[in-house]
Amino acid sequence: MPRKGENIYKRKDGRWEARYIHHYENGKAKYRSIYGRSYTEVRAKRQEELSMPENMKIAAVKQLATLQEICMLWLKAKKSDVKESTFTRYVRIVEKYILPSFKMQQLVKIDTEMINEAFSLMKARLSDKTISDIRCVFKSIWKLGVEKQYPCCELRFPKNKVKAAHKIIVIPPDTRQRMEHALLHYNNQVSLGVLFTLFTGVRIGELCGLQWGDIDFENGFVHIRRTVERIADLNNSQRKTKVIVSEPKTENSERIIPLPTCLLEYIHQFRLNDEKYILTAKCSPTEPRAYYAKYKQFLIKNNLGNHTFHELRHTFATQCVDMGFDVKSLSEILGHSNVTTTMNLYVHPTLQMKKRQMEMLTMSAHSPSK
Repeated sequence: MPRKGENIYKRKDGRWEARYIHHYENGKAKYRSIYGRSYTEVRAKRQEELSMPENMKIAAVKQLATLQEICMLWLKAKKSDVKESTFTRYVRIVEKYILPSFKMQQLVKIDTEMINEAFSLMKARLSDKTISDIRCVFKSIWKLGVEKQYPCCELRFPKNKVKAAHKIIVIPPDTRQRMEHALLHYNNQVSLGVLFTLFTGVRIGELCGLQWGDIDFENGFVHIRRTVERIADLNNSQRKTKVIVSEPKTENSERIIPLPTCLLEYIHQFRLNDEKYILTAKCSPTEPRAYYAKYKQFLIKNNLGNHTFHELRHTFATQCVDMGFDVKSLSEILGHSNVTTTMNLYVHPTLQMKKRQMEMLTMSAHSPSK
């Protein structure tokens, strides 16, 4: 006969059931049931499973693991390795796209066919960039599962769609001249920021993070040390957002940019204490979205067309290429991770440039030999 507290009892269908804690999930006990024709049989079966070696118990638990479990393991591992803004983006991808596509699916049941079906559904409503990000995160999560010896079979992920050549939009020279003329007559924080970007190519988040102490007026350079961005507040149950000041986008984004004399002379009139931000004249920064709104108002007021703030960066880089800047120097000024990025984005020789290069062969052929 079963003893009180043994968790063994006879079911209505005549079978005996013995329950025991199989594993813990998020701090909660998960039970498993064993069935038999008699009390003695199920008690013996339970005792046999409980006496299994620890490694066999762990393997048994992993066989029941779901995708959600390794997603949480992956996020926990990433939290201390990446910027807060990057981590919030990972959380969003996992919670909004990956988990809803696979529910509480067990790892052993996920195969290539299921992956292809899920990504096909996502492609119908998401951009190629978002699909690519989801794919990268999912592959990284799956790789962790394999490394931790979870039952993750080999998967063939759908290939990324070949990206079309990135079209760089720049502000036309005549519009740029009218813009500069209008900016020089503004003399406020809006004009300061736009001119600064036109002559340095900094990103809007980096511009918002600039303090007067980052500018060395004596030697003529600016040190890009931080960026401002709005991200999801993971500590808020309603997933509200917050503004943070953090390190620049990448390791190469923290850089020193020489400033042209004309820009130094212009911004000197605004100079304040080192700890104050150049766009607010306060010890607290403005966020990119707020400054962008002021920039758009400036364009409308001066009939300068519809240009994104990032086009100022493209305009700066394109002008530098046209003037014959050394590509390595330009790459470091822009904060690109490598020269290839700069080459692919901005260095596109025109037919006239190619013709001039070919004419050099003619000049070489007609030059007197020594």
